[in-house]
Amino acid sequence: MSIASANNQPHPAAWQTATLGLALFCALALPALLPLSASAADCKKIAEEAGRERDLIARRDLLAKALEQCPKDPEINFMLAYSLERLRAYKEAQRYYISASTLDPKHAKAFFGLGDISMLTNKAQDAVAAYEKGLALDPGNKRAAKSLESARIKLEAQRREKEAVSVLLLKEKTKNREVSPSEATILRLLILFPDKATELPEESADQLSIVGARAFTSQDLQEAVFEVVGHTDDSGDAKTNLDVSLKRAEAVRTYLIMNHNIEAKKLKVAAKGHTQPIVPNSTELNKMINNRVEFRRLK
Repeated sequence: MSIASANNQPHPAAWQTATLGLALFCALALPALLPLSASAADCKKIAEEAGRERDLIARRDLLAKALEQCPKDPEINFMLAYSLERLRAYKEAQRYYISASTLDPKHAKAFFGLGDISMLTNKAQDAVAAYEKGLALDPGNKRAAKSLESARIKLEAQRREKEAVSVLLLKEKTKNREVSPSEATILRLLILFPDKATELPEESADQLSIVGARAFTSQDLQEAVFEVVGHTDDSGDAKTNLDVSLKRAEAVRTYLIMNHNIEAKKLKVAAKGHTQPIVPNSTELNKMINNRVEFRRLK
């Protein structure tokens, strides 16, 4: 072809030039901007390296980056979930526990993690289901077996308390007073204590933080006053039980005031000892249910 004829060839249209440029960008530049998928062996190595990091926040950040390279690795999803749970980012933790258990349906620890999150968020029925799934895969896990027992106790306590609260709500309706969702949440809160213990258990503190604190500070309860009521089972003498129930109520009240800036005047305490059981103190399970703190609205 002569130079003259070459010069007479039509120039590419503007859209053709743009399309060619975009294609070249996708072929050459885009891969460098996207995270590369790692092999299974690489993912295992990344997980081991992250596991050696002792600082919780640094470990979380390492695992979040690792997940970009290993999005379908169940162990990295689990490790990130566990780190988030320890940092009390429960909603995010739940998401990654679900991912881990979906990617590997035999990952028992992922189900145990889901059970722990459900307990902390006051969803005992979900906790029971998760622990049972995990224990079917790892029946020798003693911690999970104990957690399942606690979840079953809490579930039964919630059922009993729900019945009592339903009666209470019905009474309020007969007075033409509507109970708001925030108030109902507080009335259904059941804080369980080990036998004769008066120190607020860590799990119960988390439950108060996640479920209770938001309800207490809701707009519709700004003028409300609640009674924090302590209870025990019937083992021991009446005087000791009354003292234990008072200390339990005070522990819950103090925690809410000190950690969630709830005004002291909005929380009164009452001690009932063993005089108001939810269930008969006829079994060890029932006694565990009766060792509790609950709430009643005064104003």
